[in-house]
Amino acid sequence: MDAIADSSSLIVLARLDALWLLKRVFGAVAIIPEVQAETVTAGKAKGYRDALKIEAAIQEGSLVVIQPRPGERGLAVALRQTSSALSYPDCLTVMCARERLWTLIIEDQRARKAAAENGVDYVTIQALPLQGLIGYRLSYQESDDLLVRIGQAMYTDSAIVKAFQAAAHEIHRLRTGQAMPKEEDDDSTS
Repeated sequence: MDAIADSSSLIVLARLDALWLLKRVFGAVAIIPEVQAETVTAGKAKGYRDALKIEAAIQEGSLVVIQPRPGERGLAVALRQTSSALSYPDCLTVMCARERLWTLIIEDQRARKAAAENGVDYVTIQALPLQGLIGYRLSYQESDDLLVRIGQAMYTDSAIVKAFQAAAHEIHRLRTGQAMPKEEDDDSTS
């Protein structure tokens, strides 16, 4: 295991029926008990269908609930004191990633800032389809479809989605040996 996810990432992917993306890109992904409580226990109590999908991913082993170490909990408390806008589960997830040298899959901008300040490598779910394509874990079609669907779910600026799609298209073009489109001659310089 080399990745750990936050609640919001799981909820969005579950709503898109795309939790499989985590396993395809990273293998099994860790979550802390607090994330399980937020996504499964609280979600089921509110009648959210995504909670059942996350629970199924835990049961099948795609998501693995880990027990944070006492030192990680202490670091999370300290981070929470300096980053009061972050939830304790986000602080704990950041510190588990830091201490175990795992990639953090996280959406909250403040949590990403805290991760960066603590030397934690992180990725957002919007970038996962491109990462999966680069690592030969997703096809071009899967990557393109997920870039659009995740972008819509996350209200990502369309220019960013188009830039990710252009990068995916270029990777696909280079891998399949397609020629670059010919550029039109610019007659204004003649």
